[in-house]
Amino acid sequence: MTKLPVRALVAAIAIVAAGPALALGDPNDPNWPCVQRKVPTITLGAAWSGPAFDPATVKWHEDEEVVILADYLAQRRIKLDDAKKAIADFAAKAGADRNDRLVLLFAALFEKLNDERGDVITGIGRFAKKQRDFADSVRATTAELDKFRNDPKTDPIEAQQRTDEVLTKTRIFEERQKALTFVCEVPVTIEQRLFALGKAIQAEIK
Repeated sequence: MTKLPVRALVAAIAIVAAGPALALGDPNDPNWPCVQRKVPTITLGAAWSGPAFDPATVKWHEDEEVVILADYLAQRRIKLDDAKKAIADFAAKAGADRNDRLVLLFAALFEKLNDERGDVITGIGRFAKKQRDFADSVRATTAELDKFRNDPKTDPIEAQQRTDEVLTKTRIFEERQKALTFVCEVPVTIEQRLFALGKAIQAEIK
């Protein structure tokens, strides 16, 4: 087995040591790992400028058609052009209750997407904590390896095995960090979708 140069090991350790310094987007939450600022919930005023309603009391659950359409529109795999067409078709068939039902539709989307976004943010927090714990574990293993390598009685083969273990854990950490970067975009994507759907709904209100 080829012995890993100490320089490469030091570089790997440095990567892990830098990993938990991830709180870039929210000075109020030092554990928040994303570049994007942490905003736990979307306010109604930020996403809606149509007729006023109270999200806590509006009864959109009682309109089956609204529930079904909101479930469809909330799916990120549905293209916005298709979503806008579905909204326009819904408005055209709504009759005299057009405006009220469009408000119900947005109320449904506001609750659904806000809840989904909140779940993602909570998941990001859990993932970040696991990353910090994992990095701490790698640091501890690395400290033990340091002592082991400096012992003149150290078995070179075992030292290499331990070194390989640290490097494997470091690679895992890096791969998870790349995944975290992607996941950090999801709350923004959900927010943008809610804003776009809100505009499409408001465009149908008369």
